Amino acid sequence: MDFQEDYQYHFERIFQDSFMFQYLLQPLILFLIIILIYVFIKKKLLRDEKEDLESLKLLQELLDSGTINDNEFQNKKNRITSKW
Repeated sequence: MDFQEDYQYHFERIFQDSFMFQYLLQPLILFLIIILIYVFIKKKLLRDEKEDLESLKLLQELLDSGTINDNEFQNKKNRITSKW
């Protein structure tokens, strides 16, 4: 009596040829990774746009207070908006 042959199915790895792992968990994990990457990139882009908008507001305040002239304002504004 060979113990391993008689009970071979009890000693298989849990995920070996498993329908659930192959067709459900792997695509689910891949989908979640893709969503995580998308959210990270979106958050980074939104943060950059928010910083640019704050810079434009500060430039407008400097222009209104007379600290910079129209030419300097346009140059700096064009530099900020050229990233978009």
